[in-house]
Amino acid sequence: MRSENFKSDRFQTSFSSIGGLKPNPKVVQVAHETLVPLDQNVSCPFCLGLSEFRRFLVSNKQGISRSMGKCCLCGQGLYLKSLKMMSETDAAKYAKWVFEYGGFWKKINFNIWKGRLKMMGWTQPFWDEYQKLKGEASEDGNEGFMDYIDRKQREEQEEWTKKEDLNEIRS
Repeated sequence: MRSENFKSDRFQTSFSSIGGLKPNPKVVQVAHETLVPLDQNVSCPFCLGLSEFRRFLVSNKQGISRSMGKCCLCGQGLYLKSLKMMSETDAAKYAKWVFEYGGFWKKINFNIWKGRLKMMGWTQPFWDEYQKLKGEASEDGNEGFMDYIDRKQREEQEEWTKKEDLNEIRS
């Protein structure tokens, strides 16, 4: 009965004829100790499209890359550990990941991403957490994008006003 259980275990490692460990062809070691089954459905963090893990794998000079992948739906390159993170995340953790990822908004097609976020039922919790993180960043002294735009607009308005005042004095 024990040997039957071992045969049905997808993560079971076996020994080769020379005594070393024989790799399991159904599992890919992503980064260090992270194991992801090839047929597990994972979601791309950039388009939120759902595909089997094996469809994200890419080849390199050494064979299959164990750290980098490419989404088969949106074509974005990504770390395979991001796929592992997406399989174990919720809306709040995903919002934190998006907030900390520099250049995230430039890598996505917003309309597709927004629709899939809605299909997942994460829209409200995602935006609540994202706005909370964005607010905390502003309190820490890190200026948000819209704050930057507002500040620049005020500075240009003040500069223009000064130039107009000088022109009136000269006239």
